[in-house]
Amino acid sequence: MGWFGALHWLVARRLRSSWPLLLITSFGILAAVTMMSVGVIYTRALAEGGLKHMLASTSPRVLNIHLITQNRPLGPADYQALRSTVEEIAQARMGFMLRAMERYGFSQGNTRMMRPSAEGPAQGAPALDAPTGRPFFLTGFQDHSEIVAGNWPQSGPALHEKGVELEAVMGERAAKSMALDVGSRVVLVPFLTDPEERIGITIVGLAVPTDPGEEYWMNSPLNFFDVVDTDDRIIVPFYVTEESFFGGMGTKYPSLVGDFTWWLFLDTSMMNASNVVSTREALRGLESDVNQKFPRTLVLSGLKVTIKDFRRELLLAQVPIFLFLSLVVLVILYFLALVMGLLAGARYDEAALLRSRGASILQVTGLLVFVEGIVALAAMIAGPFLALAIVRYLLLSTINPIGDAETTLPVGISLDMFVMGAIGGVLALLVLVGSSINRARPSMVESLRDRARPPTLPLLQRYYIDLVVLAAVVFVLWQIQGREGFVVRDLATKDVKVDLVLLVGPILVLLGVAVVVMRVLPWLVRIMAWMGERVAPAWAAFALARLARDPIPYGALVIILMLSAALGVFGATFQATLSLSQTEQALYRAGGEVVIGGPNLSRSDVDKLADTPFIRSFTPVVRVSASLLDWLPGTSVTLLAVDPEAMVDIVWFREDFAEESLAGLMATLRPLSFSPAGTDEDALGIGLPNDAESLGVWLNLSGLHENTPLPGFNFWARIVDSRGRMHNIFMGEITRPSPNTPGGLGQNTPAGQDGSWTLFEAEIPEVVVAQGEQIRLVTLYFSRKSFSRIPPGRIMMDDITVKSASGPPEGLVVEGYEGPGRWVPLVNRGQVLDQVEYTPQAARSGTRGLVFSWGEQFGESPRGILMPGGSFPLPAVGGPDFNIGDIIRVKVQGHLFPIIIRETTNFFPSVDPTNKNFLILPIEQYRQYVRRAYNVNIDDPGAFWLSLVPGVDREQVLTSVAERFGSFASYRDRNVLVETAQRNPLTGGGWNGLTILSLSAITLAVLLTLIIHAVVAIHTGRVDLTVARTLGFSRVQIFLSLALERVMVAAIGLGVGSAVGVWLGRWVLGFLDITSRGRPVVPPMVLVVQEWLVALVLFGLVAASLLAILVAAVSAHRLRLADVLRTGE
Repeated sequence: MGWFGALHWLVARRLRSSWPLLLITSFGILAAVTMMSVGVIYTRALAEGGLKHMLASTSPRVLNIHLITQNRPLGPADYQALRSTVEEIAQARMGFMLRAMERYGFSQGNTRMMRPSAEGPAQGAPALDAPTGRPFFLTGFQDHSEIVAGNWPQSGPALHEKGVELEAVMGERAAKSMALDVGSRVVLVPFLTDPEERIGITIVGLAVPTDPGEEYWMNSPLNFFDVVDTDDRIIVPFYVTEESFFGGMGTKYPSLVGDFTWWLFLDTSMMNASNVVSTREALRGLESDVNQKFPRTLVLSGLKVTIKDFRRELLLAQVPIFLFLSLVVLVILYFLALVMGLLAGARYDEAALLRSRGASILQVTGLLVFVEGIVALAAMIAGPFLALAIVRYLLLSTINPIGDAETTLPVGISLDMFVMGAIGGVLALLVLVGSSINRARPSMVESLRDRARPPTLPLLQRYYIDLVVLAAVVFVLWQIQGREGFVVRDLATKDVKVDLVLLVGPILVLLGVAVVVMRVLPWLVRIMAWMGERVAPAWAAFALARLARDPIPYGALVIILMLSAALGVFGATFQATLSLSQTEQALYRAGGEVVIGGPNLSRSDVDKLADTPFIRSFTPVVRVSASLLDWLPGTSVTLLAVDPEAMVDIVWFREDFAEESLAGLMATLRPLSFSPAGTDEDALGIGLPNDAESLGVWLNLSGLHENTPLPGFNFWARIVDSRGRMHNIFMGEITRPSPNTPGGLGQNTPAGQDGSWTLFEAEIPEVVVAQGEQIRLVTLYFSRKSFSRIPPGRIMMDDITVKSASGPPEGLVVEGYEGPGRWVPLVNRGQVLDQVEYTPQAARSGTRGLVFSWGEQFGESPRGILMPGGSFPLPAVGGPDFNIGDIIRVKVQGHLFPIIIRETTNFFPSVDPTNKNFLILPIEQYRQYVRRAYNVNIDDPGAFWLSLVPGVDREQVLTSVAERFGSFASYRDRNVLVETAQRNPLTGGGWNGLTILSLSAITLAVLLTLIIHAVVAIHTGRVDLTVARTLGFSRVQIFLSLALERVMVAAIGLGVGSAVGVWLGRWVLGFLDITSRGRPVVPPMVLVVQEWLVALVLFGLVAASLLAILVAAVSAHRLRLADVLRTGE
């Protein structure tokens, strides 16, 4: 018989005798190949779903392309050359996804606008502050707008010697702002140096957009239908046809320049995960090609940012999936090694016999793995197709991105799934080869010796290989901690990168825990066996003695149970935590339950919301950047002014954001001494008679520095009426006191003298007291004249005197105005704060008067005293860098005010403390203080935050709100943002399917392992069990002994595994707490565990352990005592 014949005979006999082992190893190999392929296919499906989700959740206005050529001549020939070149390049680069194209152009330069007077046409040059007229054309404008008055332009341009006449259409809002109507005529002057050249524009129609939210309008239709107020000029748009634009202005003034924009509307459904890179290159090529022809051309599109964010998020999504599947494959490979060791233990005699007949280790190993190699090859072929079927029919439905629900995600055959499957098969085959070498190595004598006295140390410990593993674990952990995780941000490119080497860290951690368990377990069971001999019943001592005699197989069971439990807890942790983090990020970013935004919001819109049904509460939100004067120079914060009472019902707030609850934080912002109803008289101001005609204040100027230039500054009073309107009253110039100073009501000089006291008196305008309502004095302040340098000094004030028709001729002195705590100094910029004192020395009459003093020179800001009308300093909730009790001067748009930090919070919805610190102020107190101190209004709210009555029809409420605010406002529903975040496949949405599939495969592997061990353990320990029965053990005691062995194994494995899984999840997710742009996640992740999934995994492992106990009991029950004793060695 030749060599091949002998091999065929041996393989055939081995297949007949070892088919159970072959069947189980086939399952392990196929599972490893399939899981590796599933990882690739599933990641590709996630990529497709993630891209679809990002494109669907991003407005097409953002994704479309703005191609802007700047400062190009208006001449028709120049424009035609420009147009043909740009459109040719755009078609060549983006034609594969280009579905429409529109052209937009407008004239540049200061084309000042003039309006004819009633006496005749406009003459002369326009004023320097005249509005700028901007004729523009936009293809498709008439199809997406509707005329509300007049008609569209019908006549072509009319050129004449000194200009051109055009027909134009204005936006209804723009016409109303400029007091123009159909038939109105305006004149644009293209050259300020030659005002005789005129562009006459006749308004033939007024238009509004048909649908302002339509994709056609790209960013916003306001630029076409409303006046644009820039920092230095007002721009008035006029729509003309493209033919009139170039046939009129372009022909008459070809030297004028303009900006021309091409709007490229993209069909993003043509994009998929495989062509995002080529799409990005096409965008770059478009910009490069156009700029080569026309320098300074801009190509603006949110698609570039979307692609970049997609690739970053995909990279971050692949990290936990790779980690999880790597751990799954690790458990499967360990399952293969363990099963091979258990089943092959009974076949050591076969390998030893072949070795005794002259076979080498290599020949025996080849015989043992020959069939497994064929199985591995078959699994490498079949596994990827099985993985494709699993993903397509089981997992694909769990990926549910927003977008077209009828469009299925493309999942097909690809090379990478076979490559990864082959890697899984090779890894499994290497495990089998290693196990076969271990089986083929012992001779017959060594085999009999090991069976008679099983080794108590595994191979790794005998040669201290486990210490090498622990050293590798420590080194990798040190590297991960030093680099702050697996994902790092490149400071140069701002890209997020993953260190693939460090991703083996979690695998090494589990291996490290495994070798520690194998080191500790033998000592633990020996101690328990020693104690069991003395205190435990016989059946328990017998079980513990068996464990102590041969701990390696039981330790192997502990390891696989530990790995499975750890993986189950980790899988139930990372997916739930990532998904919850995305939900909370959406809640945090949104701010209110419903957010209304737009550039035209104002405080008067409060009435619109108050009349809207089903709105539970709302608050205007003012968000500005503020500077801190008492911190390092240049320190800025985000200031958020809100209604504190309404905020409690509006925003989402996590309990770990601050030590106080949201209600507690907002309670600190409520006024301490301000009542909007006017019941707190002392805080609202000094009440003046309803018929007051004049107001006077006595000042003592003896405290002025001798070098004070006089008259160098002015004295003012500020009065508020019952409607909240502020009125400034000029009291006079500050001059040196002189007995000969002439009085004079309404003059810029003092009105009277009394020793060192001077009366400053001024009339109260009739408009202030015309209604006969209550008026109050709230502010007395001084302003610098020109650039006068006012050195430090002080001024005493007393006896506020009011003259009225019903009062005495000499006037009525207001008593008690100088009461302590009522007046406070205006905030100044310097290091030395202004002061207000109440002293007897400052009294002109009575017991006390006021002293206002300043320690630094006057600046541009007014200096003086006021009644703040609320808490002083303004109460604020500060960000994490502030301390409770801090008093800080804040500057907003040149206005200064003091705040006191009443409470602090680490996070607050809609603000990012990792980027800039923040302050939260009560909006009404903030508004009152700024108006009293500076007689200016704070900015109009940039948004309104709303909360709705629970259970209402949200669509109906939002429709009602839209009807009140109009189409130029934007609306954002927090619930929609949350749903969008939850369905994002790249951030945990839909990963449960993969987790359950993987854990099911592992649970099945554990079940097979426990059953095989139960059968093999009963077979190899049959003599011990038979002797125990012979010595008097009952069947129940044997059962309890067997159960105790496996219960201890399960308890140790599941307990250690659960603890390791929780720690591993917390540790890994701590390094994934960053955004796709490398910034910290706000708010930070909170570790959560899907309890139902953990319970399901642990239940499956416990059930497998119980089933193993049952199998062991049945196997032990079937032992025939006489046969075992007769054949036992």
